[in-house]
Amino acid sequence: MKVIESRAQKDEEKMEIQEIQLKEAKHIAEDANRKYEEVAHKLVIIESDLERVEERAELSESQVRQLEEQLRIMDQTLKALMAAEDKVCKARCSCKTSSLLIGTFATHYNL
Repeated sequence: MKVIESRAQKDEEKMEIQEIQLKEAKHIAEDANRKYEEVAHKLVIIESDLERVEERAELSESQVRQLEEQLRIMDQTLKALMAAEDKVCKARCSCKTSSLLIGTFATHYNL
């Protein structure tokens, strides 16, 4: 009889330990599940943020391309204006030279 009682007491102690371990395991599982839910929620937010950032990056890249095209056009316009300015300067120099020659000619021939 004592053997059975001793065995029963050991079984009860074992069950109590297992119940404590089960409670701890449930607590750990609940904690892990809560953390998983938090991470899943953060992931949804981050993916949404990433999508918005990618859209802004595409828009910025498009704007950069437009600005580069405008810059290219302005550069061409500037080069054309500088070439035109050179022509005008040369024409003015030519006119001044002609005017001086005419003035000298007129003075020389008393015109």
